[in-house]
Amino acid sequence: MSGGAAAEAIAILAIFLGGIVLGILVIVSRSIKREDRSGSLTGQAPDAAARGARVLTGVGSRDAGPPEV
Repeated sequence: MSGGAAAEAIAILAIFLGGIVLGILVIVSRSIKREDRSGSLTGQAPDAAARGARVLTGVGSRDAGPPEV
């Protein structure tokens, strides 16, 4: 593989991976905004995107009641 072809392959890979990261950030941002607007952090996550956002951000479910023993 010549230098030019290798550079093109690296550029294509970087654009592809950048698109994946940008897509994940958009989904997490929209899920966080939706949960903040609805005030649903005290219960179970309403959908899969919200569950994923909670896992990626490390929030988990915040229980408003007393701790279970």
